Order: sequence, then C-alpha cells, then structure tokens
Amino acid sequence: MKIPASSILSSLRIVLILSVYIVMQGCSSAQIQDATLQNSNEEPAMNTLESLGVNPDTTYAVDIYDPWEGMNRRIYNFNAQLDDYLLLPVIDGYRSYIPLFLRQGIHNLYSNLTDINHTLNAALQLKGKTTVNNSMRFISNTTIGIVGIFDVATGMGFPKIQEDFGQVLGYWGVSEGPYLVLPFFGPSNLRDTAGLGADFLVADLYLDAFGLNEGSESWVYVYYGLMGVDKRATTDFRYYDSLTPFEYDFIRMMYTAQRRILVGE
Repeated sequence: MKIPASSILSSLRIVLILSVYIVMQGCSSAQIQDATLQNSNEEPAMNTLESLGVNPDTTYAVDIYDPWEGMNRRIYNFNAQLDDYLLLPVIDGYRSYIPLFLRQGIHNLYSNLTDINHTLNAALQLKGKTTVNNSMRFISNTTIGIVGIFDVATGMGFPKIQEDFGQVLGYWGVSEGPYLVLPFFGPSNLRDTAGLGADFLVADLYLDAFGLNEGSESWVYVYYGLMGVDKRATTDFRYYDSLTPFEYDFIRMMYTAQRRILVGE
C-alpha cells in the first residue's frame, strides 16, 4: 500500500508504527539482557540538568519504569550511530553552505507553524495566559513577520512557550507508562509517544487547510526533510561527549524529571 508523501501524518506513521512494533517485540523478551551493551563503557552523552531546565535537587525521587531497558539501550545506541554517520555530516554541510540569515529564516518559519500546536495544547490544558500568548505570537509573526520568516513576536512581549499533546494527556490524568527510546526521535514514554502522533495529526490538518500539502511529492520530501535538518541543527546535543559510563541512565532520568515537571506530576 502506498503511503501518500503529501501528508505529514502518513510520512511519520511508518516510524510510529515501527516504534510500537519494536516495543511489542520487546515485551516478549524484556527479561533478555544485552550483555555487550551492558558492559560497554561507551554510551551516548547527556546534557546537563540545568540546560534542560531541571532542578538537580528534584531528581533524587525520580522512579522510572523501564521494563524494556535492553531494547531501549539498543535503540539509543542506534540513534547515536545514525547521528554520527548521517545527521551530523548533513548538519555540517547545511551550516557550511546555507548562510546564517537564511537558516534563521527557515527556523523561524517552521517555529511559527508549530505555534498552532502550542496554542491548541495550551487551551486543552486550560492555560488561558499561555493560550493568549501563543495566539498573539502566531498572529504577529504570520502578519508582521511575513508568514513567520521574522520573529517579531518575542520582541513584542510574546515569548515562545512550547506545549505538546503529551502534556495535555498528563494534565488530564493519563499516566506516563513505560519509558521508551524511539528510533530517530529519542527519549519518550508511552504517553508522550501517543502525544507525538496527535501533534503530527494536528499539523497535517492545518497544513491541509493552508494548502501546504498540495504539490509534487519531491517538494514534500524537501519540506519535511528540511524541517528535520533545522530541528537537529538547532538542538545543542552531542552523543559520546561524557566521561561517565552511565549516560543512558542519566538521560533517562533527565527526560523523565523534565517531563514530570512540565506536566506538574
């Protein structure tokens, strides 16, 4: 069955379905330990707690349910290799051949589109002030900022406040479920994985409404491919940068602590 390339939901559905399939496979072999990875002294690096906005004093109480740790470690190391051999070389070329002002404009454009999701998710959490802020941000950047190419909203007092559907689910009492590491996307959990799919569904709907999903398949691949390149280029994270042999455990702790703070658990 051919999956339409003109749909962001369809283009990412394969990844999400594969992630769920891998998790289900992991259920049947959760007790099998990967001795090679367990004994390895070379694991992916982590950001500092402060850089992620997590108070280090709160992490001592983090109790993380990770029944598929062996599988998660394999996927985490796969992501590290993918980053090292594919993504970072692409990012280096992107930074070398695309001028800074153009890269900033591309980033602002994609950022402006995501503000639609942030606005809706804030409203679903009954965050009135954040909903107004994100709405005004999108309106300001879309009009004065020329469809978001220029970020004028921040200077006008409307900072970017990210709200995802995983937070919405948490707000309404959905538990986080087991910890997961998704291919390409990285650290997550069952609740946030479902939220990720919902956010892409909403994005697909408004792209259809704006007519941005129309056109040839080639430009659609360029559009979403460039979005991924921009996301990686603006993410300050590098694997294998730490001297600790427990980097998987730290990144798991940081992600879980950060998400619980955002959800207010």
